[in-house]
Amino acid sequence: MAIDTAKLQKEGVYDARAPLRSLLEDLDQIGNMVQAAEAKRHRVRLYSGVAMIVGLLSAVVAGIVNSNAFGFCAFLAFTAGVGLFIYSFVTGRDLHKHHDRYDLLKELSKTLQHDADPQAKFSVHLALKAQPKLLRAEPFPQRKNGKQEFFEEDFLSIGGELLDGTFLEESVTELTRKRSYTNPRGKSKTKTRSRYQLAVRLGYPSDVYGDARPAQQALNEEIRVPATATIKDVGVSEKTIAVKAMVQAEKEIPQTSAMVCLGAYRILNLARRAAGGAK
Repeated sequence: MAIDTAKLQKEGVYDARAPLRSLLEDLDQIGNMVQAAEAKRHRVRLYSGVAMIVGLLSAVVAGIVNSNAFGFCAFLAFTAGVGLFIYSFVTGRDLHKHHDRYDLLKELSKTLQHDADPQAKFSVHLALKAQPKLLRAEPFPQRKNGKQEFFEEDFLSIGGELLDGTFLEESVTELTRKRSYTNPRGKSKTKTRSRYQLAVRLGYPSDVYGDARPAQQALNEEIRVPATATIKDVGVSEKTIAVKAMVQAEKEIPQTSAMVCLGAYRILNLARRAAGGAK
């Protein structure tokens, strides 16, 4: 089923519920749309350059032959070139800036294919246009005229049932800190830093794994993640395992996700062995 590209470009949000194979086909369509938008930006900039060159040449000719007509054409051509140049930065800006989000969802979906039934439906949400929510604003006293703002944006989630009956949910939240101040030379500066919170939740079937809480206590070790990530919280109940990790770079999210899931399944596998021995 084809994606409504016009709606996606306008709203910047992709929501679907379908088997992973269908989702990956949709993501390929989104990738083609992103590439087409980028190609359009390059074409518009090419036309802009041509128009400005024509405008400058017309201005030279107008000066030589003293022609008002050439002068008017020079003005129109150069103005059109400037307008096209500005438009090239506006059209497809969000898709260009956040195309890595589509790549991230595609990579996570491919990883889940190995552990899910081909017909199992997964729900996904992907925001291709940034819509951060301001959490708070406060002074930044270390710098002259300093202030800092903190934002969060839940831009990606995916969830569905795996082959063993476990329901997996993953979500990614971008946490952004924006600092602005005046440097010693009197110029205004703005610096932005982003971190990513990965939340993984596994709702496991008790008839397969029993109660995972004793297994977590028996392992008595932290879930391993890449050096650029940190485990912030692990919660284990008789029905779920929930893990939150903070990741420094977006490109590290897939590996962090895989290692978090591996660590959670270490707990579940130990719980299953214990449940089997207790019967």
